[in-house]
Amino acid sequence: AQVSKAAQDKLAAAEAAIAKLEAAEADKAAAAKVEETINALPAAADITLENKEAVVATRAAYDALTEAQQALVSKDALEKLTAAEDALAKLEAAEADKAAKLQQQFVRLQADFANYKKRTAAEKLQISEVVKMDVITNILPVIDNFERALQVPQDKVADDVKSFIDGYEMIYKQLLGVLEKEGVTKIDAVGKPFDPNYHQAVMRVPSDEYDDDVVVEVLQEGYLLGDKTLRPAMVKVAFNG
Repeated sequence: AQVSKAAQDKLAAAEAAIAKLEAAEADKAAAAKVEETINALPAAADITLENKEAVVATRAAYDALTEAQQALVSKDALEKLTAAEDALAKLEAAEADKAAKLQQQFVRLQADFANYKKRTAAEKLQISEVVKMDVITNILPVIDNFERALQVPQDKVADDVKSFIDGYEMIYKQLLGVLEKEGVTKIDAVGKPFDPNYHQAVMRVPSDEYDDDVVVEVLQEGYLLGDKTLRPAMVKVAFNG
């Protein structure tokens, strides 16, 4: 026997109704699951950065729902999710601001430390130069004494003393060599115009060879350390009236 068309239509309608009910139940179940996840989140006031992963995953789960399923999620749950996201955004902004301030402090500390290193290096160099100048200045009288001793005419020196003078001369030359390595040089004075930066005039004398205010004789050698005057040369200066 054949089933009537009306019966077939009724069966089809029943099946469609069941499918619709099943779909509705599936939507409710999906929405309920997301809402349950939302409700499991801490309140906005209790949100911390440790909850970020859970908040992001919950938003992704909600966005994955169909429009029909999203419509089934309660308004309270959506407000809670939004509040959690807002609280998390504020925390991230505060953390980013803190990180930026720490970075600025770090950069400033680096700059301060670099300036400190430059300043201390400059101070050490300055102190070193001052100490060097003081030490060398104290050695200059020793050089003067060597030069005075070596100015004694050799023909007036006994043979047994000449060996000692030879030793003095060797030590004198070695000492000059050490000073030269440190940048010490004698001031070239004779025949040069008097310059108070390099010369100390102790006497004015007439001269047929030099014009006025020209150094005619050095009484005590002067020395430079680089371009700085360690000791001016003590000189006689020409003055022809």
